Amino acid sequence: MAAGFALDIDMSEALARAPDILSAARQELDRAADRALTKTAKWLRTHSAREIGRELSIIQRPIRIRFKVYPVRGQRETKLWIGLAPLSVHYLGNPRQTPTGVSVGRHDYRNAFVDPMKSRSPMVWRRKGRERLPIEKVTEDWQEVAQPVIQRWERRATARFAEIFEQEARYVLSRD
Repeated sequence: MAAGFALDIDMSEALARAPDILSAARQELDRAADRALTKTAKWLRTHSAREIGRELSIIQRPIRIRFKVYPVRGQRETKLWIGLAPLSVHYLGNPRQTPTGVSVGRHDYRNAFVDPMKSRSPMVWRRKGRERLPIEKVTEDWQEVAQPVIQRWERRATARFAEIFEQEARYVLSRD
């Protein structure tokens, strides 16, 4: 006597649901791509600001606040805005009044003066003309230092995006 086993499986119902399942998976992968783009932009901000701060010998805060990340949800796009306006020189070091002006770090600014107000960070000013007013804030351009650094890190961003997207996709696909 031969023992046998027969199994009939009707896959028509499961196959009918397949497009819905694939559509849901595609939506989850799109969200994973959005998250990966945002994380990549923040990674780029962190590492660029760190290296620029090192090259300028200043703290990262004044650099970091000039980087803005704008995620555009659903369009697989994230914008990273970088403000390259000149930095106030008080970020470059501790301003010291000298007989000829102000010394900040390795820089000397002739005919400048330190703000007489008691504040957390003394500002450096310079008179625009021979009169007492108007005055202008003394600034230092940092664009020449920032652009090469940002371009170096931007080249690495594609590989970093691929790495983060792979992590996000694995997470999404392993969740259920």
